[in-house]
Amino acid sequence: MARTAGDRNRPDRFGIPWRLIIAPALVVAGAVGFLLYIAAGVDSVTGNIDRDADRWQIAYWKKPIPAQGQAPATHLEQARGIHPENCGECHAAQYRDWRKSVHSLAMGPGVTGQFPTLSFAEEAQCLECHAPMSEQWGKLRDNQGNWLDNGAFDGALQAKGMVCSACHLRKHKRHGPPLPQGRASISQLVHGEPLRTPFFRASEFCKGCHQHPTTTLMINGKTVENTYQEWLSSPYPRRGITCQVCHMPGGRHLWKGIHDAEMARSGVSFSAALTSGKLAAGERIEAELSLTNSGTGHAFPTYTTPAVFLKAAFLDESGAILGGGYYEERIIQRRLDMSTSPWGERFDTRILPGESAKLTFSRKVPAGADVLYLWVWVEPDHFYSGFYRAYLAGKGDFAGAAQLREALKNSLDSHYLLFSRSFPVQREGAAAPARKAAGE
Repeated sequence: MARTAGDRNRPDRFGIPWRLIIAPALVVAGAVGFLLYIAAGVDSVTGNIDRDADRWQIAYWKKPIPAQGQAPATHLEQARGIHPENCGECHAAQYRDWRKSVHSLAMGPGVTGQFPTLSFAEEAQCLECHAPMSEQWGKLRDNQGNWLDNGAFDGALQAKGMVCSACHLRKHKRHGPPLPQGRASISQLVHGEPLRTPFFRASEFCKGCHQHPTTTLMINGKTVENTYQEWLSSPYPRRGITCQVCHMPGGRHLWKGIHDAEMARSGVSFSAALTSGKLAAGERIEAELSLTNSGTGHAFPTYTTPAVFLKAAFLDESGAILGGGYYEERIIQRRLDMSTSPWGERFDTRILPGESAKLTFSRKVPAGADVLYLWVWVEPDHFYSGFYRAYLAGKGDFAGAAQLREALKNSLDSHYLLFSRSFPVQREGAAAPARKAAGE
């Protein structure tokens, strides 16, 4: 239903002395009990960690990934390169998936547009996850901590972001998951047999980039990037559902997430209903829109950049929202305050696994209302949109401005309607059934 055009411009949480003897003991016992309860909770969460996989990934994901060096002469020519296109000559399906994935866009204009105003030490903080191979870094640290020009720097490889080699190549030795049962390998003929480990299928493999360590900035008890910890604290580890089960089904290299509407819908469920009143002019109604995190193995949405809006409004016949207070929204997001040092957290209304968020809309039905409209709107790059606007505001043209303008456009183009339902307003007769729309 094309009735949300106006929404795009909407904005964006006992007697004495026994009392003297017993009461302190009860307090101490209660405190000890509470601490034991907390400790048991922590133990139950940390017990979900695959310790072997975690130790392995710490060594495997040393950043920047050490330079590959000279490829062995025994490798076929097409297997000596470290670009995705080299891998794609044999692994065509994986290459096609990667080309469509967010990993291939990790060095997009929103990242590169900031580099001209950053020191290389600051740039390196981005490169650690967006382009983690030594060959993707223009400078490397020497033993004294000085940044020196990198003679092996490959700008074209850097531009390709999170590439195949970053996950699968160390000193020109291939690494990967065990082969599916019954499938033979011909790798020995091309580049030598890979080192195969089930750790590629463990959530810990993703932790290096999708979980900031607790030695970094903690805001309200959480790191800025906290996805792995959210998963670890959820029921999913005990069910054997890892990151790869959802984000790499069947071994696909697509890594779909909040930017993909179909993927987002697969992880949540919706309810929209008129809970009281009669949809007729002058009558008071109450409606309810709820969103449940029914299938996402971490907070919905995770990280601090997306925002999800639960919205309700009366629309006129043209689909425009009626003025005069006939609109309401609830924002689902972790909103950080970066104007303070250290950063603060304004609110965190995200939905943990199994939990729900609800918007209740109570109004008198206005004259001129055609439908009561309930919808869920997603802005995957909500934070970045504001960041790019602020970065560009009043500065004119500068190095990186063109990239940031492109990034701003891309962030605005990423918005989508996740779910909607409309309820027609009665007109001197029985109400028609609710009209269904996106997400049902």
